[in-house]
Amino acid sequence: MVSDRDELLAQVAYAYYHRGEGLSQIAKTLGRSVSMASRLLQEARDRNLVEIRINYPLTRLSELEAEIAGRFGIDQAHVFTQPSRIDGGEQLYRYGSLCAASIETALREADLIGVSWGRQVNAIVGGIAPNPTNRPGTVVQASGASGALGDDHDGARITQRLADRLGYTARLMPSPLIVDTVRVAEALRNSPSIISVLDLLKRTDILLTSVGAPFSETSGLARSGYLNEAELDDLRANDAAVDILGFHLDRNGELLDIEINHRVIGIWPEDLRRIPNVVLAVTGTDRIAAILAVLRGRYCNSLLTDRATAEALLAAAD
Repeated sequence: MVSDRDELLAQVAYAYYHRGEGLSQIAKTLGRSVSMASRLLQEARDRNLVEIRINYPLTRLSELEAEIAGRFGIDQAHVFTQPSRIDGGEQLYRYGSLCAASIETALREADLIGVSWGRQVNAIVGGIAPNPTNRPGTVVQASGASGALGDDHDGARITQRLADRLGYTARLMPSPLIVDTVRVAEALRNSPSIISVLDLLKRTDILLTSVGAPFSETSGLARSGYLNEAELDDLRANDAAVDILGFHLDRNGELLDIEINHRVIGIWPEDLRRIPNVVLAVTGTDRIAAILAVLRGRYCNSLLTDRATAEALLAAAD
């Protein structure tokens, strides 16, 4: 139910952003102070009643894209320029916006979409315009829940957010990403609710994911508390290079036969090879070995990245 407060906040936001009225004019109309009008506008932003989109110039590096696609045998690469004089938050926002502009048409044409989790995937979904299509479709969570309640980078939240923006139905994975024991994982994978989601994932038209570098500060699994010291030691002993959808692979893209991989709930990496378009969205020179492992394993068809990462990939592959 819409409250009177929500209505007031929406009116303030409309006056400021759509009609171009200043805070003093809005305050006069409402019979409030300018400082109160300012606080109301901020509250509208904080409560997601306002969504601001910045349409960055879509500057892509076609020669570098062709070199990446040819060198690694993928269908397409999207390589964006990335100005150096912006902070990390703006870099992520810009990257997400550019990726969204590049793949939004493909997402809207797909009937069945798989989506992963993480900061970069979340930034891309945030860049998709909230403009529902006029046909049915489904967005499927590609792996179990990866974060604590309230984490916007979690797969369930990202799946629901993308579904809302496209006007599609969301199908969530009713499980944590990594469960406590192999026995529990086997039981869950054999449950009807998990089987139905996994079957949908295998039939997706397009799947959007990123990757993590297990021992870097940007590791989503480490930030989520899934990896303890003993597990990290095991990953080091087995030369783990990347985690994708929660599964760990070696430098050649081979799935490691380690205990933690048998406790992951989600689509298996080998199943990605049968999906028509797996879009790998990742930037950062600390993830070069991780990206190379995914490319060597042929788990993706498209790569969305920036210039520095693309150039480092080519240098490392020589």
